[in-house]
Amino acid sequence: MKLSYISGSTIPSSKANSVHVVKMCQALGRLPDMDIVLYGKQGKPADNPYAFYGVKENFKLVRSPLGSTQYLSGLSRLASLFFKIGLIPAPQVFYGRDIIGLYLLSFANEPVFYEAHQVPKGKIQRSLTRRLLKKKAFKGLVVISEGLKEDFLNSFPDYKGPVLVAHDGADVTERNPKGIPAKDWPGRKDAKQIGYTGSLHKGRGMEIIMSVARLLPEMDFHVVGGTSSDLKYWEGQNPPANLYMHGSRPHSQINAYLAKFDVVLAPYQETIKIGTGADISRWISPMKLFEYMAAGKAIIASDLPVLREILSHGRNATLVPPADTNRWVEAICHVGKSSALRHAMGLEGEKDIQDIYSWNKRAAKVREFIQTQTGVD
Repeated sequence: MKLSYISGSTIPSSKANSVHVVKMCQALGRLPDMDIVLYGKQGKPADNPYAFYGVKENFKLVRSPLGSTQYLSGLSRLASLFFKIGLIPAPQVFYGRDIIGLYLLSFANEPVFYEAHQVPKGKIQRSLTRRLLKKKAFKGLVVISEGLKEDFLNSFPDYKGPVLVAHDGADVTERNPKGIPAKDWPGRKDAKQIGYTGSLHKGRGMEIIMSVARLLPEMDFHVVGGTSSDLKYWEGQNPPANLYMHGSRPHSQINAYLAKFDVVLAPYQETIKIGTGADISRWISPMKLFEYMAAGKAIIASDLPVLREILSHGRNATLVPPADTNRWVEAICHVGKSSALRHAMGLEGEKDIQDIYSWNKRAAKVREFIQTQTGVD
């Protein structure tokens, strides 16, 4: 199968959408008889974008340097796509997350599949989505959670076509990979190490992390992620001495940080806003959860319906009310003091990744969905 993955993501970038598309293309490229080309936007120069993400060069990467604003970049990507696609054999399938590019490419009458991570907002996005769903070339919708499926279909009730729910994933990783060297680690040797990886946008729970760090001075808390403006803001909030802000790191380094943590946190709040103003709390399928599970870590997460699609309290995670600081403190103390509990939870998470949520499993599920709807091998 020749598949062109149409992405609006900047490559390379530490943002989750960029990591997601690269990991998926690697996983699709591992499958037999798959020829994958990923189209994205040119990010800051990197010696090797594949090395930035820690992935194999088993798919082709084409990056457009054109465009900077949302709609101009969409049109520029399209122009670049037609130019590039004119130089290589036409794909059998267009797949991706860039609604503008996918809609315009649907006029080529090759099968088109759209992977949605949120319900489209704004007149242009909604109009193009509505039109794409009605196109003869459109063959199927992929979403990342049951909550998103429900809200998407409610927003576009005329769509009666096939829908695949495919949660995010993670690579099956080596148990206890080499961590950050002790000389470079700011945590105390005799303190439990509590970690969080990911963005610091509103609703991710940074307020909870800072509060519990103040209440548990005997433990060290580490936050890996955040833009320079995020770090400046939180460093101005008088953080406690046991809270370490590591900033953004290339995705290839995340496992080395996870290896240092005894407990990992996912303190999502009941409202999670993104740049468009949309509340994505019913739709998320956070990659960090799957990476935590793949690393065999004990997870403490917010008790939200969308997270219960993945996590089971007392089995592969401990779930607590999102905004109840005292319950977070109790959970961290309870899990932190029991190595047996942490080990058992970690094993369950690893097993779930191997059996259900690896990128390879997700890629195979998506390919089967495409084959079922198109007959393309």
